[in-house]
Amino acid sequence: MATYRLLLLAGCLITLNGLAGTKVDKKDIINGVMVESGKNNSTRFYTGTITKTLPYNMKAVASGIVNFNEKCNDAFSDKRKFTNKNIKCRYHNDNLVETLVIKNIKTSGWQKESGEVERYILGRKIYNRGDFGHHELVRIYEGRNSQDQKTITIVQTMLDDKDVKKYTNPSFSKDSAFDKANSIFTLTEVKANETHLNYHYSAQTDHWILNKEVSIPQVFSSMSKSINDLVKAVSAESSIQHQDLASN
Repeated sequence: MATYRLLLLAGCLITLNGLAGTKVDKKDIINGVMVESGKNNSTRFYTGTITKTLPYNMKAVASGIVNFNEKCNDAFSDKRKFTNKNIKCRYHNDNLVETLVIKNIKTSGWQKESGEVERYILGRKIYNRGDFGHHELVRIYEGRNSQDQKTITIVQTMLDDKDVKKYTNPSFSKDSAFDKANSIFTLTEVKANETHLNYHYSAQTDHWILNKEVSIPQVFSSMSKSINDLVKAVSAESSIQHQDLASN
């Protein structure tokens, strides 16, 4: 159970260089999620990948991903420090207390990358028998793939406190069982009302429990549940956004 609770601290994040250069020692497919793990010295790497085709237009699916402040656990509303305690989240996330969306960021010290259309910061507060938290950098890209299909890519990267300061003054200090974590949503427009979604999550840790081989099955199970819950929430919100766009 300790391993399960620790994994949930990063379950709401939802790529590093994946497992490049690291020998994969465990892999599996659990409820449609491909999970892998490998170890390099004292650091263990985890990845989880899922693909889905959704019957909604691409912008609707993108909206279903970036509604970050609509995903939380309302049972923890009294613990919120940065968002309205009376607001009810549309989608449940077991351990997420609140998400602070910071779009008014510093403009100096960084430049937009090729295809990048938006960049901002998230402050994540988490509760699991204790208070935890971290900040994430969100980058959104638009482009076309080799088949000339339209694409939207949404990248979320966990930041250390010093990196947060490049964009804003941290609202709190990082406290996480994972040293690094990253997630990438890649959306591809198949048809006007059909979107292919690929989600890839990766994390690394030197935590004395999570980097042990005996913990991998529990971590894999938790990753699969977290990723499937996230995709279900995205699909549900995409349906709402799709209907709203169609009616306009």
